[in-house]
Amino acid sequence: MKYVIDLDPTHLVLRVTMTGAATDPAWREMYASLSHFAAAGGPYALILDLSGVTDDQLSTGTVRDVAHKPPAVPVGRPRVVVAPRPEDYGLLYMFELLRDGMGGRFQLVLSVDEAYAMLGVSPENFSQRLFPEQLAA
Repeated sequence: MKYVIDLDPTHLVLRVTMTGAATDPAWREMYASLSHFAAAGGPYALILDLSGVTDDQLSTGTVRDVAHKPPAVPVGRPRVVVAPRPEDYGLLYMFELLRDGMGGRFQLVLSVDEAYAMLGVSPENFSQRLFPEQLAA
């Protein structure tokens, strides 16, 4: 799995775009990277876009473990997950249920356009590539 993290500096929204096969090690790495960047500013809203995920090799154990960690993006602003594939939606719904009670606004949607509309942003707003930096937008 590959991922990029972009920032909309005007609206303070982080967008993680994931592609390829979702694996346990890659998911944990992405979560740690996202936590690092979210701690450096904000408060941020989040779009986690799984539209490009082609295969899930993510275990329910990893979903459970990550759900019990502190949120990668601190609570306060919306976090929107785009999960158009039923298997991704199911895993993230499990994440949402496990995280319930920890606070925060977590929404699952089926399209990235729906996520943009919820946060009042557009693709061109994401003008800063945070990770990987060498591929700056």
